[in-house]
Amino acid sequence: MNSRYTLRKLLIVLAVILIFVIAIPLFRSYGISHPLRRLPATTPSQYGLEYETVVITTSDDLKLYGWFIPNNESGSVIILCHGHGSNKGEVVHVAEMLHRNGFSTLLFDFRAHGESEGSFATLGRLEANDLMAAIGYARERLSPKSIGVIGFSLGGATAIMTAGQTGDIRAVISDSAFADRGKLIEKASRSGLPPSFGYLTSWFAQMWGISMDENPSDYAGKVSPAALMIIQGDRDHLVDVEDAQLLYDTAKEPKEIWLVQNAPHVVAYTLSSKYEEKIVEFFEKYIEK
Repeated sequence: MNSRYTLRKLLIVLAVILIFVIAIPLFRSYGISHPLRRLPATTPSQYGLEYETVVITTSDDLKLYGWFIPNNESGSVIILCHGHGSNKGEVVHVAEMLHRNGFSTLLFDFRAHGESEGSFATLGRLEANDLMAAIGYARERLSPKSIGVIGFSLGGATAIMTAGQTGDIRAVISDSAFADRGKLIEKASRSGLPPSFGYLTSWFAQMWGISMDENPSDYAGKVSPAALMIIQGDRDHLVDVEDAQLLYDTAKEPKEIWLVQNAPHVVAYTLSSKYEEKIVEFFEKYIEK
């Protein structure tokens, strides 16, 4: 009787452990592919900027909602790409900085983010289609002299992947971009847990549609002849400095890399007084206003 009772307890404990081991990675992978949607809390008007709301249609018929902020001093446009779980409202401050320095800008929400349509995210695989659609919109509607892109985290990775597939981009700034999404998922999902949790999260993420193939590192070498600037903080808890170095080493000229001391993930803008100077200098060098 005691042996049966002990066996039953053991089986229950094992079942609980198994559920624990599976449930956490499954839950985390779902959160990565289905980020909590947050609507923009900031608009260009809060910075005193005139803007137009635009609707961009992707190749798979999703509607992406964005803002075009014109600058009469510029015949070119810079497209801004936000990060995972973010939205266009959270990069308006960068658009204001660019506008102040004579550039027109186009901001939009990636699929499954902000106001845009879409039910799941893919960490760059389908988001590259979103950016490609934004480029197409800019070409057809705005007829710019040239197009630049600045992206943050997911946006930076997407910018690299897209620039490696089209010749329509003249210059790319990638801030805090990952080189390999599988590595990113594993690192982001551990949080002090054993490595197996990271591996399982990555495996489940593929079930939700996040491919581990065709990473930003595969496209960095194809960005040229467009110019590429890599920005990376050395205290980033999600993306390693090694990712930035790999992207830079893989890329061809013209290219630059800026490692920002004491900067966590995507906060170099607020920490370094040189951010505006470096960004503007790079775009003015490679983009005809």
